[in-house]
Amino acid sequence: MFRWLFRTLGWLLSLFVRLVFVVAVVVFAASIAFGGLPADGVGDLLGDLGVPADVGDIGALGAVDNDSAGGVGGIGSIVDDEAGGSGGTAGADANASTVSASNTSELNGTELEYLVHRYVNEERAERGESNLSFDTDLRLVARYHSTDMANRSYFSHVGPDGETLADRYRRFDYQCRVKTGTLRYATGGENILYTYYDAPVSMDNRTVQYDTQEELARGIVNGWMNSTSHRKNLLKPYWENEAIGVHIEQIDGRTRVYATQNFC
Repeated sequence: MFRWLFRTLGWLLSLFVRLVFVVAVVVFAASIAFGGLPADGVGDLLGDLGVPADVGDIGALGAVDNDSAGGVGGIGSIVDDEAGGSGGTAGADANASTVSASNTSELNGTELEYLVHRYVNEERAERGESNLSFDTDLRLVARYHSTDMANRSYFSHVGPDGETLADRYRRFDYQCRVKTGTLRYATGGENILYTYYDAPVSMDNRTVQYDTQEELARGIVNGWMNSTSHRKNLLKPYWENEAIGVHIEQIDGRTRVYATQNFC
């Protein structure tokens, strides 16, 4: 009787092991079919793409990592892995094919974008990372988000209607898939910031003022580099392209500048 019982238990255990193996194979095959495993884990994505990060006073940083930031100036960073997204629809009126440059009498938005790009590559080069190419297609996404934040008075990687980074890439039909490891991919990344030109700004427990376009561009990059999550996002070795998109507006006699940095 005991011999029969042991045989039955052994058969059941063998059947269980086989079922577990089959399930594991199916899950593994599905992960390959749908693009691999998350790039850096959900936390890193949000920390890369944007989950709340460190927020300060006037000129703070915020990581989204999916992040929302407060203050009279802010920063946010985020990284998306195999892109998800809410599928939300943007509420801004920007035409997906025509997000124009933003300028004032003293600032040229396009020149400012390329200056920021140059300083980003200088930071990467100093740390042994490759230069990023400036992607003008991706710039549409970056300009759109900066403009949307300004027009709808929010500062976050997620719009008031739930639009995410992945949604914005899809809105502009921008395809991004960067291999970060075995079966791991990143489908985009983002840093954001807003600050002021030609007016005192509190940054890193001190007050700064940007009186030239070059100083402003350097200040934007310094803002990201002085935040752990944003710096990590900016220096990731697997990025190949970036785009900077700025929006410049006059608020109560001051020049406010929104900057979005997108990666692929």
